[in-house]
Order: sequence, then C-alpha cells, then structure tokens
Amino acid sequence: MNAIDIPTDFTALHDREWDRLSHPGTWLTGRERVAVAAAARGKAASSPAEEAAAVMSTAPATITRDWFDAMLARGLSAEQYVEVLGIVARLRALDTTRFGLGHNPRPLPEPQEGQPSPVTMQAVIDGSWVPTIGVAFPPTILSAVPPENEAMFDVHTTLYLAPDGNPDGNSMGNMNAVREGLSRSQMEFVAARTSLLNDCFF
Repeated sequence: MNAIDIPTDFTALHDREWDRLSHPGTWLTGRERVAVAAAARGKAASSPAEEAAAVMSTAPATITRDWFDAMLARGLSAEQYVEVLGIVARLRALDTTRFGLGHNPRPLPEPQEGQPSPVTMQAVIDGSWVPTIGVAFPPTILSAVPPENEAMFDVHTTLYLAPDGNPDGNSMGNMNAVREGLSRSQMEFVAARTSLLNDCFF
C-alpha cells in the first residue's frame, strides 16, 4: 500500500502532543511520561505506571476493578492512572492514524527535565473507578487531571469533531456536520465499526 500524505493539521497536532508528552505533567515527570508511551508501544515495563500503560494499550478488555485496585495497592494513585490513560489513549489515536495513512509510528520524543506540577481538583467518584468533575462519562473521564482532559479534546477536535460550541460548525452537537467529505452518519458508522473491532467500551 502506498503511503498517503499526512495532513498538515494532523502534523501540527502530533507536534503539540509530542511537546506535551516530553514535558512534566501533573503527576509524572517527562521521563516517566515518555516511558509510559514506550511501554504502551511494547517496551518492557518496569513500574506500575508502565505496566498499566501496557495493559491499556494491548489488552484493555481485560481490565477489571480488581486489576485497577491492585494497581492502586502497588502505589499508582488514581490521578496518576488518569494521566497514564490520557497518554496511552492519545498515543494510540496518533499511531493508528499514521498506520492508516501508511506510515510508521513517529519516534518518541526526548524527555525534558523538570518536576510535575500536582494540582488537586475537587473531583469525586461518581459512576466510575476514578474521580471526575461531575458525573463520569466520556467527556469527563480525564477531568481530574485538567491538562489531560484538554489534550484529549485537542486530539478529538482534529481527528473527529470538536466539543459543542465550535465556531466552524463541526461540533458534536451538529448532526449535519461534514468533514473530509464524510457526512455525520458516515462518520458515526466508521466510529462505531472501529470501536466494535477494537473492543472499545466505556
């Protein structure tokens, strides 16, 4: 299969994500964040965060409440888990898009020095295993760690649709949105089929 040119907006998104990945996050250092990404790509894991990343990336359907509780018992906090989840989810989205266009994964960035800037949010358990701001559902599942939530919406906007209120009309609430020649119903069909084939669930 011949590779398809990578769209400019996707390259810009990838640049932003690599910058986020390489720098300290809310609970993990830049080195830890890049190690989490490496574990998600198959490198041997050497910490609970890396082990969690490997399972999230390769066998998400096997994740159970008992497994989650065991990760917490080993010292991974719920907020760190959320940060790991955000990193892995965005990495999979970017790697899969490159694969679909006929390109190899982009090499991981060099980690930047510095310390995390832990910010504790007023998040509570409300329908999920991790704390969220408000009731837990896909748009809030990373909300206990705001930078991860914002990064998720950045990827979501570029690869799919923006949150409601996007001025160009390509938002989740617009049932008549059109992107790259696909109608909203066609986009939803592709999304649903892809989710089914990849055992996606919430």
